[in-house]
Amino acid sequence: MSVPTSVPASHEVTTATAEGLAAPRPELGSAVPVVPRVTDQPVAPEGLSYESTVPRALVHRSSVSEVFVTDSRQTGEDSFAVAAQLPRGHLIGEGPLYDFTLLLEVVRQAGVLAAHRHLDVPLASAFILSDLSLRTMGFGPLRIGARPANVAVTLDARPKRNRAGRVQGFSFTGDIHVDGEPALIGQGGLLIVSKAAYRVLRSKRLVPDHPGWLLPRFTAAAPAAVGRRDERNVFITDPVSESDHREFFAQLVVDTSHPHMFDHPLDHVPGHLQVEAARQLAIASVARLHGLDPYSLAIASITTSFTDYTELDQITRLRATVDGLQWDEQLGIFTVPVAVEALQEGRTTTALRLEVAQWR
Repeated sequence: MSVPTSVPASHEVTTATAEGLAAPRPELGSAVPVVPRVTDQPVAPEGLSYESTVPRALVHRSSVSEVFVTDSRQTGEDSFAVAAQLPRGHLIGEGPLYDFTLLLEVVRQAGVLAAHRHLDVPLASAFILSDLSLRTMGFGPLRIGARPANVAVTLDARPKRNRAGRVQGFSFTGDIHVDGEPALIGQGGLLIVSKAAYRVLRSKRLVPDHPGWLLPRFTAAAPAAVGRRDERNVFITDPVSESDHREFFAQLVVDTSHPHMFDHPLDHVPGHLQVEAARQLAIASVARLHGLDPYSLAIASITTSFTDYTELDQITRLRATVDGLQWDEQLGIFTVPVAVEALQEGRTTTALRLEVAQWR
């Protein structure tokens, strides 16, 4: 089994994982894990700089404009603080709130930077995201203001090492503060493989420039249906309900020229594109089922389990199952749980569970 991978942008991409690397997939009906809050107090990131971004190789990005982290420091044996800045204007950020997909990318970059800079992981390594959970602590800190937001990410890692002491992966818990206010908490797991193993495990996959790589061109949904404004940022077809009115289906729309989702060539559908597609399907489904404005909906929490690579040379069908309204005591609003699966040739490659909220 295999899962979405982060690789150095300067290296030729042919990815993969070994059998047994992925974490077991949770049941879709299970509740979203409650991640313990790291701190209730605003964080003052002493010693962290926001003056310039780190070298792009340290976070596996090709474009300088796609690097958001600016600094890091080690705060304990396996604890780290990472600084980042959220741009007020970005291709993937369109609404009045800082985009959830952008925040997810900040978390990814924070983990990769900590591994390279503080855990001595070689730059040529591939990072395999096995699972990730993020929960919104409040929508107020995520409102876009009059200047770019300063982000502080705190990570408590639990590295897994081989007999030689080399880090083979780590699980982590952490939180995200935006301009000193608690915004998100999360937990997740990363696996790390060498460049050689990465190439062997994915050597037989077709990539978009291969002459045998052919897929239908699906028509993306209208941006308004999924809470987007820019048609370039719509990654699903118009959702349909076939029998059960609580179930909605859509095809994944993949644009390998998208400058954020495909900052550099990949041979699989990246994890944050899958998360964004799941978010769009969840928002569109909840809006239709409950008669709500998609632009008023945001994600309160998301839990992902990547059980296999989602391949670029196969059609990906997304299935969403929408639950009823429930009251979120912490946020003080109603939320709607939605289970989403990414399916290729009848098998689940990714399972996600989201909570959709009508924020105010």
